[in-house]
Amino acid sequence: MRLARGHMASTFIETVNINLEDFSDTFLTCATCLCTYDQERKKAKLLPCSHTVCFECLLRMEQLPQVVETGIVRCPLCREMITLPSGGSNAFPSSFLINQLLDLMQKQRKDVVPNCSIHQQEQLLYCEACDLVFCQHCSSSSTRDCSDHTVIPFSIAIKRLSEIVVYKANQCVASLNTAAANVKCETLQLDRNVDNVVDGLNAAFQEICQLVENRRRELIDAVRVMRDEKQKVLRDQTELIDSYRKKLERELGSCQVDVSEIGARTKRVMAATEEALALTEPRENAFLKLHMDTKKILFEIEKSLSQFGAVSGSTTFPGQCVVELLDTSSICTETHLILTTYDVNGKRRNSGGDPVKVEIVKAKLEQQSSDGNSSAEKTEIIDAIIKDGENGTYPICFKAYEPCEYLVRVTIFGRPIKNSPFSINVSSHHCPKWHFGSHGAGALQLNQPVKIFQDLREEIYILDTGNNRIKVLDVNGEFLRDIRSEGIKGGSTVGMTVLPSGDILTLNWRTKELYRCDPSGELLQTMSFTEFEEPIDLCIDSHGRYLIADTARVKVFVFDSAFRPLFSFNVTTHVGLSPITCVCVGLNDDILVGTCSALLLYDGGGRFMREIFLCSAAQPSRMMALACSVCSQTGNIVSAVVDSKKNRAYLVVCQYKGNFLFSMDSYGSRLKRPCGVFIASSPKWNGMCFVVDSATHSVKAFHYK
Repeated sequence: MRLARGHMASTFIETVNINLEDFSDTFLTCATCLCTYDQERKKAKLLPCSHTVCFECLLRMEQLPQVVETGIVRCPLCREMITLPSGGSNAFPSSFLINQLLDLMQKQRKDVVPNCSIHQQEQLLYCEACDLVFCQHCSSSSTRDCSDHTVIPFSIAIKRLSEIVVYKANQCVASLNTAAANVKCETLQLDRNVDNVVDGLNAAFQEICQLVENRRRELIDAVRVMRDEKQKVLRDQTELIDSYRKKLERELGSCQVDVSEIGARTKRVMAATEEALALTEPRENAFLKLHMDTKKILFEIEKSLSQFGAVSGSTTFPGQCVVELLDTSSICTETHLILTTYDVNGKRRNSGGDPVKVEIVKAKLEQQSSDGNSSAEKTEIIDAIIKDGENGTYPICFKAYEPCEYLVRVTIFGRPIKNSPFSINVSSHHCPKWHFGSHGAGALQLNQPVKIFQDLREEIYILDTGNNRIKVLDVNGEFLRDIRSEGIKGGSTVGMTVLPSGDILTLNWRTKELYRCDPSGELLQTMSFTEFEEPIDLCIDSHGRYLIADTARVKVFVFDSAFRPLFSFNVTTHVGLSPITCVCVGLNDDILVGTCSALLLYDGGGRFMREIFLCSAAQPSRMMALACSVCSQTGNIVSAVVDSKKNRAYLVVCQYKGNFLFSMDSYGSRLKRPCGVFIASSPKWNGMCFVVDSATHSVKAFHYK
């Protein structure tokens, strides 16, 4: 109802309050003895007339003389005559309704609701918006602010708040129970881990003891072998002595001596005597010596044992640790995350060694599985690579091949981290990760750039043809200097590479000449070849050979490091008269040749090997290969291509065997006329390739793996 009294216009909610004593007197009290029902002597019994009397009153009525004689009792309320059952008063059924009311009243919470101190018969009210208790008959400045607010009786407010407190308390108790269970589980796991570590230590030291025991036995066996060898020599000598002694004893034992043989016998005895004298000294000795440096070996063992094994723990608290996405995520390329660990107080950790586990699944399949959808696809866990940064961080990377939402679950010690599961949306688009240049002639501007290269010092060279210069950037992509040279002129320089010595080679299609200059731009050498008609690209292999593509001749010319011609080969056999667009060094000094219709692979001698497919078999199209580069780590080829039908540029990644892998659409900063590709060689740009776009006068970097 609405209360409109003066300035008060609050919304009231009408409720009905039941007085506990009145309710108990009316419904829960025996009308005969005026005692409250209970579940023992005063339990409620239901009479056939539907009235309720307590069991104690029925017992007293049952003992009356007239009842004993007749077996009939009168209802004390309606005086109806009721025949006692054979079991007596106890046989009357219990009053189910009264018992339910008793149970209900026992379970109900009894709230004491205060009334207004001035208007003691008036119940206090409660304004939910103002959190204010007041009497509607008492006027004050605070109650005026409750205009147009929802007001309820204070008794209802107490009940609601009490229920909320009880609910929250139960939640808290449940949380504490869970916490206690978790702590107990962790304690048990700690005991198990201790047992495992102790078992590992025992096993390791048992192996060490076994090695020591084995060495002891080897030495003992060596001593015994040497003893046996010496004993054999001495035993043989003893046997020889015995044989001589017996021989002499036989000679001496003969009593009769023939006079004619006495001389010979004397000689034999003398010879035996000389041999016996030679046997007086043992042919072997009893010397044995143990060679070992006990102090040294004990020192080395002690040193090795002190460095053997270490027991470490961890203060990482999974509930404080977080995982973050480092960059946007795209299909077929690595998605990079970083896990940062903290202790229980929120302090960043600076050491590693934690048992981190990562599970990555599709969010859609996970939702279907949790909803109990039996027809849902089997949840596939994507492999993730986890590295220990040894500084409290753990780089994580994975590769997804389908654009959708993925859930990353990270656990440490088997417990989830703070923001697990972490949601990642993997896009089908590939945006550039770095951008340099705009149209102009300034230090940070470009005009129709065509080529890019990174030297051994990790400096980046951009051939800015429209401005007749080479722009040099440091490893971070910051401008260093411009190089101008007589070999870069006329806005017709189309090829560039940097030699290991630091010298720069440039190719001019209009003059049909090759120029070599030092890092400062001073021209060192000019080279030309009579067969050149329209040279458009050059590169150098690991042997220092010059590879120059001529689009008018549809040929690739190969020169040695002194620019002496070695051989040339024609590509018309495989692509007809389709013009050559680029040339690149492949693995093992193979030669990649791009044309307006295909990308071809030749060996180092110019013999055709295979075609590299620049589109999927499901969506065939005619692709123009404008530039390419080979990753030495994976062997994959990154090509800048233009779809002839759609006139749209893409980056295509293919296997060296020729299979198409995927394409990148350069979403957000589309390529228009890519004409130079170079795979970065420095750790900062790991997994990225630079692409020169002459139409947008810029250089962009893309993740390709």
